Amino acid sequence: MKFKIGQEYTYERTFTKKDVEEFIVLSQYTGKHHEVPNEDGEVMIQGLLTATLPTTIGGQYDILMYKMVYHLVKPVYTGDHVVCRITVKDLFEKNGTERIILEFSTKNQKGEEVLSGELKGLPLDL
Repeated sequence: MKFKIGQEYTYERTFTKKDVEEFIVLSQYTGKHHEVPNEDGEVMIQGLLTATLPTTIGGQYDILMYKMVYHLVKPVYTGDHVVCRITVKDLFEKNGTERIILEFSTKNQKGEEVLSGELKGLPLDL
């Protein structure tokens, strides 16, 4: 297995209004709070769009996620810079298949947690 317990990965991103608009078109996931700017001129990012950050590891390392648990702690707005830290919590084999459990915490530029959770997946050997 190419992973080790305790190993950490970091992904970061600043979401834009264009990201929100394109996600609305792609997912049909809308709402006034995702379209009408607040007093600072920013709109709220969709929770599922924010949640794409921790799943980046799945695409980068070919992990087929079979369970994703998200705790949407605080809203993220366009212009916010978010940093997601993912830690390998456990590695094990079940029924002859390798499995991985990942924990993550995502914080905004103020150091406030905005998203946390756990991912369970099957590392693919492609």
